[in-house]
Amino acid sequence: MSAGSKRGGDALVDALRSGRSAEPKRANAPVWTARAESKQLAYVLLLGSMLRLGLLLLFPDLTQRWLAGRVELSTPVTSFKRLAEGLHLSARGISPYDGGVFHQSPLLLLVFRPLYYLPDAAMSVAFVAADALVALGLAKLAGARAAQLQRSAGTAVPGETRFICRPSVAAMLYLFNPLAIATALARSTIVFSHAAIVGALYLGTQGLITGAVVCAAVATHLSLYPAMLIAPIALMAGSGRGIVRTVIMFACTIGMLHVLFVAIYGAEYFAATVDFTVRVGDLQPTVGLFWYFFIEIFDEFRAFFIVVFQLTALAFAVPVAWRFRHDPLFAATMLVGIISALKSYPAWGDLALFLGLLPVYEDLLKYLQYTFLSANLLLYGIGLAPVFWYLWIEQGSGNANFFYAATLVYVFGQIALLFDLGSAMLRRSLDIHHPETRNRTVIQD
Repeated sequence: MSAGSKRGGDALVDALRSGRSAEPKRANAPVWTARAESKQLAYVLLLGSMLRLGLLLLFPDLTQRWLAGRVELSTPVTSFKRLAEGLHLSARGISPYDGGVFHQSPLLLLVFRPLYYLPDAAMSVAFVAADALVALGLAKLAGARAAQLQRSAGTAVPGETRFICRPSVAAMLYLFNPLAIATALARSTIVFSHAAIVGALYLGTQGLITGAVVCAAVATHLSLYPAMLIAPIALMAGSGRGIVRTVIMFACTIGMLHVLFVAIYGAEYFAATVDFTVRVGDLQPTVGLFWYFFIEIFDEFRAFFIVVFQLTALAFAVPVAWRFRHDPLFAATMLVGIISALKSYPAWGDLALFLGLLPVYEDLLKYLQYTFLSANLLLYGIGLAPVFWYLWIEQGSGNANFFYAATLVYVFGQIALLFDLGSAMLRRSLDIHHPETRNRTVIQD
């Protein structure tokens, strides 16, 4: 026996005696280089942006007249047509909230007011740029989590081969998602809220809590429900004092923005934006649960069920954040999915953001047990909604029940995916800390 073989055999015996595995260590480092990955990411962002901008400029009838009016893509609080009405009133010295049409944040008026006097293509560029920022933020989140997994010990199941999603792939999966493309082509203002959400999550993971709080406050003023994300962002601050300081900072930022908007547009903006969203002032059909229920409910019970429906979404913020406190970014991902399913005015763009966050947790995908069910429910809901809308509104051969049935399937698909994703995280955590249970079925008493 050679000396090398003898040393290898001795190492094997020593490993067996000490209870350690003689299996060679698996490299968890990303296999890509930073320069090559940055180049690919730039190509993906450029290609996705050019696709959107090209469709917006080459097919204005498709985008501005058809997609912009789709209830699956635009809602009363994200519609570009309503934004244009608000800008038109504001440019003529009239309060944009007087007409009862505009229900979006004054932040959008401040952003788009200079673009109002430019050609329409300038506004299209703004929407494309916001969507590109969302994709860039998702890529940064994927890269940050890959680096965190590389630095941290005890984040892998012993003996597994880990696959980490490349940042350029995360950006590509979002940019070329048909739901995200359709949302950008409809010029739904939800993309600006999504950009602020992704910015808040990325800054929070980098320890820049002040910037994360500002982005979360901006997203809250744009869409209200991102206020739920302050719970996981506060956990990113670390200590108990940091959590309290983060919540206080968030409340102060929200208050400062409110005072600024009152000074510019008057107190009526609050009733036309936040209060409008909470009380569901416009029962235009959406892909959510609210509109049909509140059409059918008696007026004397309306206030009670508004509280019930709104608390159903908001009540998840603290429990979900605390249950997954070891990974606040995952808690935020779960809350983004909950917001997409349970907000008062949801759209397909909300689901696009939730699906865009999933590649950041690529290691959880193999733990999902009901992927086929969730995918089919979502595909059926998305595919049937335009068909049933056509039968109801265009042909008159259907009714509201048809379209609402499609939305129920769509929402149930999101909820099924949320439950599956949460279970996957819990199962993976169990496998990491108790690898002996990997091949066992766990039943909770």
